[in-house]
Amino acid sequence: MNIEILSIGNELLSGHTVNTNASVISQKLLSHGFAVDRVTYLPDEPALLKEGIEEAMKRSSFLITSGGLGPTGDDLTRDIIAEIYGTSLFYDEEIAADLIKRFGSNLPTLKDQAMVPKGATIIPNILGTAPGFILEGEATVMVLPGVPSQMESMLGCIVSHLEKHSLKKHAIETLYLSHLSEQEVDPYLRVLEKEYPGVQIGICPSYGVLSVYLHAEDPSILPPICDKIAEKFRTHVYSTSNKLIEVALQRWMVNNKKTLAVGESCTGGKIASTLTAHAGSSDYFLGSIVSYSNHLKESALGVSSETLETHGAVSQEVVIEMAKGVKNLTGADYVLTTSGIAGPSGGTPDKPIGTVWMAIVTPEKTFTGRLPIKHSAGKRGLVIDYSVTYLLTSLYRHLSHNIEPFS
Repeated sequence: MNIEILSIGNELLSGHTVNTNASVISQKLLSHGFAVDRVTYLPDEPALLKEGIEEAMKRSSFLITSGGLGPTGDDLTRDIIAEIYGTSLFYDEEIAADLIKRFGSNLPTLKDQAMVPKGATIIPNILGTAPGFILEGEATVMVLPGVPSQMESMLGCIVSHLEKHSLKKHAIETLYLSHLSEQEVDPYLRVLEKEYPGVQIGICPSYGVLSVYLHAEDPSILPPICDKIAEKFRTHVYSTSNKLIEVALQRWMVNNKKTLAVGESCTGGKIASTLTAHAGSSDYFLGSIVSYSNHLKESALGVSSETLETHGAVSQEVVIEMAKGVKNLTGADYVLTTSGIAGPSGGTPDKPIGTVWMAIVTPEKTFTGRLPIKHSAGKRGLVIDYSVTYLLTSLYRHLSHNIEPFS
């Protein structure tokens, strides 16, 4: 019994909007043992939308749609699905009452958004106006709005519905690794797949970390395989529950009652925003000084003008002096600093785009190193994101496994 996601909207097909919903839905379902078999993009054009949904119904038992539930002229999903399932729309008084309670009786879209297909199971939308719904027939269709926060708030209902149908669930385990390339890990995973033919192992690289996913119908087979991977790459596995390295770092810092402060240049505050995105970060994170200009490097962090003139802002010497300045200002147990050329311009033959110097100050020693990136192709966001991940994973490996950073 297949599960298919139908991502609906011209903005997705044109590339104006990135389809994050399909990823969120797939990850949510996978965490509960349900694997998505296909993701299909469909336009807002009525004939093509209807044709696409009908084709999906022939190949998949469960369809999850996202998008096209609003009150505007191109929001056609509800009407098309009602037509396909041979039902009509009616004004739902309970939905209307809820909308009036939350948005007032003058809500211009009240009449439209309270219309739902007869026979549908309603999925309440606690954040917006368009309710989701479920219709069962040749295939079961579960209809969600396209607004990411609203869609995500309804996924619990989707999981519950799938569980009621007693779909065959897969046991799932995940490991997250850092400072390894896909090529260094994948050959070993293929050996394990041959050794355990009932297991599927996938690998997904992203900004300096690798996610390794294991699926099997028999849950008892996965723990020993995970143990083998964890032992093989012992100093590289940082989590089996959360991909975000900052979560593992926060746990270590809080458990060990240590503090952290940051001095940023090329990362422009991204390290600080990454760390503070999680509740409880104030228990260890003291703050960040974004000294983007040379003037601020001198005035705020005490970097000498002579060092800047002799070595340039993007240099080992500068990140060391930045780190000393942050340490003096904050008294943090650990300090991180960055200075680099993120691009797409500003590179030179000696310091090409992607040159990023970093420093890690521990109570015992100061470590420095460069971002190990060879071909940034001028992609500014890639350089910044990779710098943040690489620096945080370098610190975490040192703290948890005593691995010398940047070695």
